[in-house]
Amino acid sequence: LLGHDVLFQDVDIVWFKDPLTFFHDKSNTAIQEFDIMFQHDGSAQSRYNPFSANSGFYYVRANKKTQYLFTSLLYHGAVVRKSKSHQQVLVQLLNEHSSMFGLKVKVFDKMQTDMFPGGFHYHQDWDTMHSIIKGESNAYILHMSWTENKVN
Repeated sequence: LLGHDVLFQDVDIVWFKDPLTFFHDKSNTAIQEFDIMFQHDGSAQSRYNPFSANSGFYYVRANKKTQYLFTSLLYHGAVVRKSKSHQQVLVQLLNEHSSMFGLKVKVFDKMQTDMFPGGFHYHQDWDTMHSIIKGESNAYILHMSWTENKVN
């Protein structure tokens, strides 16, 4: 991280407004305590529990805890290759680092926030999609994730 906060995103994301304004807003005390914040994946698959963090959109604050998390992810390269999922490995490391090292993780609730909608909303939450189409949404982004398997 080299001392810089990082906003990571996949290429299948559309910005409606700059999400950095949300993450940098010091008056938003509800998020200032977190080291790393994720869009909810929308999936109920057990391999992503307990966080269900979507590794296609997240914000990382530069500190020793997040640096150690991503160093650990690099060291788990063989597991990523074997599992064919960096997201699954990252979520497992989030669980480990939050319980062992005090990493503070925030995953935005998929039903209680309309700021970071994704594939789940596109396929199953028509109210959110209609508000985006009408220009009445609070969404910062739309992530077209989760489009192969719309069941879970």
